[in-house]
Amino acid sequence: MKPSGIEAYSLGRSYDVMPIPMDPEFCIEVPSGPLTFVVESRRLTDHDINTNAVDRGRPDATFDTGIDDGGVCIHVQSTSDSLEHLRFDCFDNEPHYHYIDNSAQANVVVRFDQFAEGDPLSWTLGRLRNRLPHMLDHLGLTELADQVRAADLEPSIAEVERLLLAVGASTPA
Repeated sequence: MKPSGIEAYSLGRSYDVMPIPMDPEFCIEVPSGPLTFVVESRRLTDHDINTNAVDRGRPDATFDTGIDDGGVCIHVQSTSDSLEHLRFDCFDNEPHYHYIDNSAQANVVVRFDQFAEGDPLSWTLGRLRNRLPHMLDHLGLTELADQVRAADLEPSIAEVERLLLAVGASTPA
């Protein structure tokens, strides 16, 4: 059967495995009412991806692509249970973000279009300031989204912005 091309209209690529866990050694938490932002400096390689898949019982989800990328990452967690729901990987070469479905133990990775959107750090800060409740609604987290709408996140987002600039210069090798 010939592909229809409809896959070009999908929102990202779905993976039935959770994203690679954060490395606490490279993380700084920023509490923000119903959410906690975690700023992390990280490096991503095929080895990291494949180790994560095997560690999570998915050796069938391994592959080699030559990935060696890194940069600043912002994790968005609910404060009440510390579950991560969104992740913004503002990487040097392949910036992207994740919608994380904890109940299904899966995630959708959406490639960032730096040609249309510009700088991934600025774009991410814009999403944190202006689109976060909508992104949480998309995940079906309407109660959390409503809490975020009612909260003043700006002081915490300003701290995240300050950290992004500081952490961005110290990506682990």
